[in-house]
Amino acid sequence: MSYRKEKRKRRKRSKRLLLSGKSKATLVLAAILAIILIVFIFCVLFVVVGTYKGLGNRVDIPVNQYEQSGYYYQNGFRMYGDDDYESTIGIDVSTYQGEIDWEKVKSDGVDFAIIRVGYSGSDSGNISIDSRFKENIENARKAGVKVGVYFFSQAITTDEAVAEAKFVIRHIRRKGVTYPVVYDMEHMDGDRISQLTDNERTKVTDAFCTIIKNNGYTPMVYGNQRWLLNEIDLSYLTKYDTWLAHYSTSTAYPYTFKMWQYSNEGKVSGIRNHVDLNICYIKK
Repeated sequence: MSYRKEKRKRRKRSKRLLLSGKSKATLVLAAILAIILIVFIFCVLFVVVGTYKGLGNRVDIPVNQYEQSGYYYQNGFRMYGDDDYESTIGIDVSTYQGEIDWEKVKSDGVDFAIIRVGYSGSDSGNISIDSRFKENIENARKAGVKVGVYFFSQAITTDEAVAEAKFVIRHIRRKGVTYPVVYDMEHMDGDRISQLTDNERTKVTDAFCTIIKNNGYTPMVYGNQRWLLNEIDLSYLTKYDTWLAHYSTSTAYPYTFKMWQYSNEGKVSGIRNHVDLNICYIKK
């Protein structure tokens, strides 16, 4: 073999090795970028930020600013209007309402729905998802009903409340939640929370709402008058909105509230069973 032919062969081998090296480098770079993308998607979808560091300072609770003369009925639903506020019509639902025809609900005049995402057990505190949450939130949005969610809690520590909040966040991400994420802690037969002091219940509530707020959602505290006035200390919770439960044509509740659950015996097209009726106050 001549010297020139051997030289050409060596050049070809060198070029093939160089191209092979470039291909491997390209594959390695592509793999690294894919890993970065997967980690980013994981963070967006699954990682819940925030920790609880305890109650802040007490603050004076703003007073009830609504006038009784501002209430009226429209197509069977309570409404409100004055110089500063108007209202929207809402319901709250869980698996107990059964299968819902959300197109009929929307046609009946309902603007929003607060849907139960889950609950913790009164005996062990184990967290479960509402069996109809997925279908309710998907079908409500398809029908044009705006959605928020609530979680029924029996947490007895701030760590349990943080776990509940993280559970909620993971299940509502990318679900189109624009109304509040509500913390609903109530007494029930044989409940775990009766052993707590009002200060402990306040801390548990604050822990849940802190995580919700840190993840970009609007937290809200639910309760009837007795709960809000005697079972927790609202002066530590003024940075969150309140959802008042009071089944009446009027309420003397003294402090501000963003939503009012005024009936638990509502009838709405598309829902066979009774349903809670709500009014949400919107600043003009």
